[in-house]
Amino acid sequence: MTEEKQLRVDTIELQEFTKSIFLAAGLSPVHAELVADSLVMSDLRGTHSHGIVRVPFLIDRLVKGGANADPQIKAVREAPATALLDGDRALGAVSATHAMRMAMEKAHTAGIGFVAVNNSDFIGACAHYALMAMPENMIGIAWTNGYPGMTPWGGSVNNIGNNPIAFAAPGLTQGPVVLDMALSVAAGGKVRLAAKNNRRIPTDWIIDRHGKPTDNPADLAAGGALLPLGYKGYGLAVFGEILCGVLTGSRILSEIPAWFVDTQRDIGNGHIHMAIDISKFIEPDAFKRRVDEMAMMLKNTPLLADMQEILLPGERAWRVQKEQQITGIRISGAVWNDLLELADRLDVSAPATLQ
Repeated sequence: MTEEKQLRVDTIELQEFTKSIFLAAGLSPVHAELVADSLVMSDLRGTHSHGIVRVPFLIDRLVKGGANADPQIKAVREAPATALLDGDRALGAVSATHAMRMAMEKAHTAGIGFVAVNNSDFIGACAHYALMAMPENMIGIAWTNGYPGMTPWGGSVNNIGNNPIAFAAPGLTQGPVVLDMALSVAAGGKVRLAAKNNRRIPTDWIIDRHGKPTDNPADLAAGGALLPLGYKGYGLAVFGEILCGVLTGSRILSEIPAWFVDTQRDIGNGHIHMAIDISKFIEPDAFKRRVDEMAMMLKNTPLLADMQEILLPGERAWRVQKEQQITGIRISGAVWNDLLELADRLDVSAPATLQ
């Protein structure tokens, strides 16, 4: 397999281009902005598996009716610090943004906000919603269940979601500390992106339909399965089903269809969003200074012989974000061509690439 060439696109122009595509597919300007922001921010942070590579699938969901282009999201149950929302089959970025904003509003008054969503859809990178808490001097948490593309620990076929979770906490010079992880060895989007770009993958990422390790990412779509991040990753995935699925009254496990294949079907998954107001515990500036101190204490650890530095969770993504804000976002040629084809069908003008 040969790797595809890389292009660069200005961040603002990519945001407007992506927004225009969703507008052409029937979303309101507000909702198109939210979805575009979630995808482009993922690319900006270097999480290309959850960026604009997802646009064609999401558009297909709108066109074929699996997702609702005009959702009316409403609270089903509500208390001072909690709420359960009916997502009305909205694209996940719409319902998740709504929920995270509501969680932050509740945290301002109650100290903590916990907002859950059912009747929803694929939400993309959980870090996007956890990071929304940073300007509010809060800690953000987001968690979702989804299509069961992963094996249970010890299983040979897929039967549970990789149920990604993200935590974000603000720092000063350190930048935000962000843990954003699927509970499989690698996110399904990374495998699909590798297949799109004709790259091999490590043999501990997936198994093929016969239950055998493979380095061919195409084997995932051909009946294979993601492998869990050990028994601990599997255990967390089980609690992802409990909190995001059972607690919210959403679908769980095999009840959830593949959002990227069955684009005509509603997904019905669930997700939870939490915000913790730092000021209710400690002065925010003191908290951020302490995070920076913690970071330096960790970075001063003596290194193994083949290691260059110790990084905190999310630090590499923070560096990529600052670099790409100046140089433009790297996009693979294969992904860009898919967007150009989609834009042509929707009569949307595409921006020029930087290289």
